[in-house]
Amino acid sequence: MGKLPYFCQAVFLFGEYSARLDPKRRLVIPNPLLSMLPEEHRTHFVLQRAPDPCLWLYPLPVWKEELQKLHEKVNLFTPEGRSFVRLFQSGAQPLSLDSANRLLLPKALCEYAGLNGDVILIGMKDRIEVWDSATYQQWLTTNETNRVEWLQQFLGQ
Repeated sequence: MGKLPYFCQAVFLFGEYSARLDPKRRLVIPNPLLSMLPEEHRTHFVLQRAPDPCLWLYPLPVWKEELQKLHEKVNLFTPEGRSFVRLFQSGAQPLSLDSANRLLLPKALCEYAGLNGDVILIGMKDRIEVWDSATYQQWLTTNETNRVEWLQQFLGQ
């Protein structure tokens, strides 16, 4: 993989990017999005089911930090704690870029998010959301009307 400029010291991803899954479910992460990651975060990832109808793609070091925080907060000696951790971790799959800079997405996770062909990648701070393009457009149409209200609620004085 060629050197990409890295312009941020902390993992802070943002933006919306179009991409495409090939027939074998391989995905190339667009260079502008990949360049936001430190070089050591650009090859190994973890893919997980998200609460929305999409997937979360974590750089491996970020995933490890998430698990550390999770295990510090959740009591595994309670049935609810074990169930939550089980659900959180069970759908996660490790992925690595191949020699052509592609990620092979597992079939079960693609089915969960309805991924087939055109996808949208959303930089969400320390992770990338992977959406089916049509599903994301539907979500955007439904939620665009909330933008002003949410700006006031979350960023207002």
